[in-house]
Amino acid sequence: MMGATARSAKREDCSIYRARYVMPITAPIVEDGAVVVRLGIIIAIGKYHDLRGRYLGSLCHDLGEVILMPGLINAHAHLDYTMMRGQLTSGSSFTEWMEQLNKIKSSLSQQDFLGAIVEGAQELRSWGCTTLCNIESFPDLHSKLPLLPIRLWQFIEIMDIRGSKQGEEGLFAAEQFLKKKGSIQNNFGISPHAPYTSSQSLYRDAFQLAQKYELPFCTHLAESEEEIEMFTKREGSLFEFLKNFKRDMTDCGSSTAVQTLLKNNLLPCGSMLVHMNFLSNQDRLLLAPRGNDFFIIHCPKTHHFFSRPPFDWKFFYQNGYRILLGTDSLASNDSLNLFEEMQSLVSTAPELEPEEVLKMVTLYPAAAIIMQGRLGELGSGACADMIAIPFLGRMENASEAVIHNRLFPTFIETSYLKK
Repeated sequence: MMGATARSAKREDCSIYRARYVMPITAPIVEDGAVVVRLGIIIAIGKYHDLRGRYLGSLCHDLGEVILMPGLINAHAHLDYTMMRGQLTSGSSFTEWMEQLNKIKSSLSQQDFLGAIVEGAQELRSWGCTTLCNIESFPDLHSKLPLLPIRLWQFIEIMDIRGSKQGEEGLFAAEQFLKKKGSIQNNFGISPHAPYTSSQSLYRDAFQLAQKYELPFCTHLAESEEEIEMFTKREGSLFEFLKNFKRDMTDCGSSTAVQTLLKNNLLPCGSMLVHMNFLSNQDRLLLAPRGNDFFIIHCPKTHHFFSRPPFDWKFFYQNGYRILLGTDSLASNDSLNLFEEMQSLVSTAPELEPEEVLKMVTLYPAAAIIMQGRLGELGSGACADMIAIPFLGRMENASEAVIHNRLFPTFIETSYLKK
């Protein structure tokens, strides 16, 4: 396939990458395939023999017996907490885990958090991740970061659990950074943390901010049983914990947070809803017709860490939702490895087609951050963020082989990245 970009490209400006299999994600796998790249952008993909003849004079790279595919996209992480690997237990409740987290956070410095972000980005890259959706609790860290080895979408986290002034300050700080939006390496999203730490008013303001700057929107929702108890029964460990924080608890004792946010139109179309583990029958009725409106983010290994009931992927899948995978943080995981997340998912959902699982770490998260056609696929006009995975098997087994990969991938192109 060749578009206008390919026809106008100078052959000496192009590089051809040949692989045993080229996996575009959006099209069938190409055996003995190749990708043509010019200035970091893919301009053609097809059979190696055809492209070599069409692009005479281009520099050819034979990658050998590998699967060449787009770099992975991590839909959800908290790199601020990378230094917490192995330091927390799941505890007797989600609330107990949060208390452990807050205690550790209070002892850390800005330099600790900066170092954690850099270390986490390096670990993600080593396992084939080229783009990250990171929840940033401390927006002022962003301007102090060195160039990271992955594309970064910083979702500025806001909350007003301590009162409206906290929310106003968070929104102001977020907007200052959002005004800098524009570069593909300097992109932002907005993230009211969760309904138990962010008021309906703050959700409404975040919604407006997302519309103003055309931003992706992300929030944690229906994560724990304690959250459900708090909003529907005015009881439980999370209710007591937040009441002691002087949180306004008048929104508790009736409907779930899912119902409140949907009925009050507080989630923009395209919202990335993280976890969605505990849904009532009424929640499901409201969610069922809205599969085209939201993305669902599942973090399989964190789910296992908390010993939660099986994630109901079938409900979302059957209602047209796109499920994305994330690693969450090392406060509830032991690695930042999307291959392990895919392996964890298929161990509990073997019915899922391997091709669908791969879309959860490529095509779908690219759409969620409004980068469809640019990231998460190999095709004309897409960024050449590519990884190569050794493989000697048959083409029909290639997708499953990627999911079960346990080797560090080789990075190809990604010319914007620091080598």
